[in-house]
Amino acid sequence: MAFADKIIKIDVSKQDEGVFASSEDVTLEDNRLILRGRTFGEIPHHTQVDVIAYFEDGLQFMLGVVTLSMAKQINVEIISVADQKQERRRNFKVRTSFDAKVNGMCSLGEKCRKMQMDVPIRVRDLSMGGIGFFCNHTFFRKQRIWLDLSYLKEGFVAEFQILRKERIPAIIAADETSPAARYKFRYGGRILKITAEQERLVCEYVFKVQLSDYHRRKEGHGARRA
Repeated sequence: MAFADKIIKIDVSKQDEGVFASSEDVTLEDNRLILRGRTFGEIPHHTQVDVIAYFEDGLQFMLGVVTLSMAKQINVEIISVADQKQERRRNFKVRTSFDAKVNGMCSLGEKCRKMQMDVPIRVRDLSMGGIGFFCNHTFFRKQRIWLDLSYLKEGFVAEFQILRKERIPAIIAADETSPAARYKFRYGGRILKITAEQERLVCEYVFKVQLSDYHRRKEGHGARRA
């Protein structure tokens, strides 16, 4: 196995348990990835793991099996690779559904006067650079608000600018099976300010959802072939 581009970083995780090893000191020998570090936690040999390889222009999902696990080195034998490299992280979006809230907004006008509020929303999609959500409150395009995303981590608040607004048709809002049930508006926009720690949390969540989707597609494909 070989990649045309240089691997910048590797993350290794167990399904539903998050990343347990990450390294920028990586060697690829045939189908074996060798990660070097100082404080890796040990993991039983033959454990199946998810692997994310980072490149300058995107990332690659893989499945592997741990063949060596020590504090300073982990070897993973790659057993399968996703069909194609994913796009750049900042543009990579996943569908999701969790409760959050708007806890502040800028007043309209030249100067921003932050007003406190407590408005429930339902997050519908998430990426490294943006969020889509349902809400009953009226906001305006280009308005700045603050989103409380404590679902990802307690106290996680991100500044956000609304770029898109769409009224949800009444027939959809009345459909209890729809994610938009009981909401009036669908909003989308970009995250304006985020710390490195918050970016890491969003990144891990996005990749966790994508890995789960990848496993479901793989299982569905296997079931159809059977």
